[in-house]
Amino acid sequence: MLLRNDLLHYTHPSPRTVRILWIAPEQNHAYVFDVAASSAEVELIQLSALHADIQAGHASVLPADPYLVVVSQELLPPKHLQLRARAWDIIAGLVAQEPQIYEARLRGPLIAQATAQHGVSHPTIYRYLRRYWQRGQTPNALLPDYSNSGGRGKVRQSSAGVKRGRPRKNGTEAGPGLNADEEIRRVFRVATARYAAAHAKFSRLGAYQQMLADFFVERRIDADAGRVLTTPSGLMKAVPTFGQFNYWLDHDDDRPPEVARRAARALPAMLQAAAPALAASALPPGRPGDGFYLDALRAEVQLVSRADRNQAIGRPLIYVVTDVFSRMVCGVYVGLGEVHWSQAMLALANCGADKQHYSQRYGRNIDADQWPCRHLPEALLANAALTLGWSGDTLLNNFNLRSMAVEQGPDDWRAVLEKRFRLLAPGMPRASCRLDGVLDVEQFTRIVIDCILYYNGRQQLAHAGNATPRQLWDWGREHRGGGLKIYPEQLLRCSLMPVAQASVTAEGIALFDSLYTCARAINERWFERARLRGSWSVKLAYDPANLDMVYLLDAAAPLQFQACHLAEASAAHQHLSAAEIARLPRTQKALPGAALRSTTQGFRSLVN
Repeated sequence: MLLRNDLLHYTHPSPRTVRILWIAPEQNHAYVFDVAASSAEVELIQLSALHADIQAGHASVLPADPYLVVVSQELLPPKHLQLRARAWDIIAGLVAQEPQIYEARLRGPLIAQATAQHGVSHPTIYRYLRRYWQRGQTPNALLPDYSNSGGRGKVRQSSAGVKRGRPRKNGTEAGPGLNADEEIRRVFRVATARYAAAHAKFSRLGAYQQMLADFFVERRIDADAGRVLTTPSGLMKAVPTFGQFNYWLDHDDDRPPEVARRAARALPAMLQAAAPALAASALPPGRPGDGFYLDALRAEVQLVSRADRNQAIGRPLIYVVTDVFSRMVCGVYVGLGEVHWSQAMLALANCGADKQHYSQRYGRNIDADQWPCRHLPEALLANAALTLGWSGDTLLNNFNLRSMAVEQGPDDWRAVLEKRFRLLAPGMPRASCRLDGVLDVEQFTRIVIDCILYYNGRQQLAHAGNATPRQLWDWGREHRGGGLKIYPEQLLRCSLMPVAQASVTAEGIALFDSLYTCARAINERWFERARLRGSWSVKLAYDPANLDMVYLLDAAAPLQFQACHLAEASAAHQHLSAAEIARLPRTQKALPGAALRSTTQGFRSLVN
């Protein structure tokens, strides 16, 4: 009588050994697996055919199982136990579903669910199944074969003063070289993303050469003048090779999509199959949109002005809005200066923005489902550190959005941002950084967007069965509904912008160091009236990160926002932020003396 797990060795028509994986209760058919197979394909065969092969002498039952893994538990190192436990956790639910797991048409959807649930690839699961079936269908079958391994793919740790890898070839490579540690790889990631955003066609050699010119120079920032002082890269003693740069583009898990060669882990089919897998998991309570958490952090990198790349403008603040249920990053804003509620509100406004259009503004083309958030929540939980200038009236009255201060909220996204940028810890002295004095605010924002897309789509959440934030967001909206609200993007943005007093002068509407004009001002001859009768005040809503367009507020029509464009006299301020305009030479400021003196003080208090 044949039993489950028996090994049959065939000599005819060709030599091979198969394992009986499962026998139907009716004893009419069985599933067998070729233990030498390189795939995880299973054969359905009639049990009578197996008996006939044995009777004919074409096959025989092996008395011992040479593939069975039997070891002493006490002799296994902890690392092997962890790897076995991880692999078993992934396939235990699959192998329990018999006979479905053996049928090709049913196995595919089951494995798709497992890949989504555990965040591993299809080949990984098939490799585990193959080993499990080959070695006796026990958890020990999943123990690693480190006795046959040389550590391929493992990042070697470096020691101070010791260069990893081969020695440099005499006469072909200059300098002693340096180790591509996490700091250098961080520069690789930033340089690659920066080059990809600026060029329609990506070139590895071009990105490498631009990286050397931008980042591997002797650079310091004058603390008094804020000027960036550099020494040519040719004087540097050690720079990474193109081989190192090329290697890490292929092997770094956080590489930008423009240079990725292998398929992304989160495949569309996996995402579609995630719902039933997530439904069976222990998921957090709530639903998308019950609450968003607003927080801010400062990145440890000095940005430069787009108007003068030798002028430092300070370290950026990243305001991030996270859905409390799914941990999805729903909105972001990059500002300068001190933490302030008015700038934090622009991150909330970004929650309601079309993320495709937003990302395209920074040279990052995405699909709509890569960042599917364009909503406001039922409640906003704000970090207490953001309460400078706090006002929840606008949110409550305009959008019925309750807001409250809390000490702490979800911050899973910080780990991804910290992988690209070292962030300042409170009270810690700041160290020098290779990225200082290179990136402008637009390039920095593009890299932050890359980090958010990586986090939303690939970061596994341990508290949610290793689902990604995007999977959890999609699942929650489908199965639990959502406390989400949608408003017109322009209305939301204009309503949440900070507001400042501006002056209507003969030269234009003077806000800070710029002059503006609009259709209403021209039609009602405001500038002629100001020349004859003197200036008067109006209120403008503005975005400190981009002052190309501001919005005139009218008390008689509170939901009407009149767009005001830069006047010709302020054309040099196009595409610049408040911080960049504030650091322009006085000769480049468009305002006449009286208007300049009346607005500069408030403007500098904003950006300093």
